[in-house]
Amino acid sequence: MSEARRIHWGLILLAGFLAEVAIMVVFFTLLAAAALAGVPELARPESTLDFIDAMVSGFLMFFLFTLWVGRRTESGFVLHGALIGITGALLFTTLVFALSGSPSQPPLYWVAHGLKIVGGITGGIVANKRGMNRRTLAPA
Repeated sequence: MSEARRIHWGLILLAGFLAEVAIMVVFFTLLAAAALAGVPELARPESTLDFIDAMVSGFLMFFLFTLWVGRRTESGFVLHGALIGITGALLFTTLVFALSGSPSQPPLYWVAHGLKIVGGITGGIVANKRGMNRRTLAPA
């Protein structure tokens, strides 16, 4: 079986999409909380809160969704994680392009995209270690 056949494209696309949705849910929850707390200046896109959320949630969500995919794959954990992060970055950039007609984004969003890929790779490393532990502990 070739390496391309071992890549679970459906899981990659699903995980990238769900991680992006999770980031947006966290962002809109933070915006609502800021508005309710009476600090509406925090409750806007491209604010400090937005950039922090994009970077922290970007890493964390892609890490977690890569762990989820890692439970459903047998190998190529780091590759899957990188592809999940790239998928998320492409999905967000496509959304920005569809809404604004331009793929241009603030520099900190590009940093957040890099953190999505790093989060996916890190999740892949952890999933690989977990997979090795399962294989070594499994009865022969």
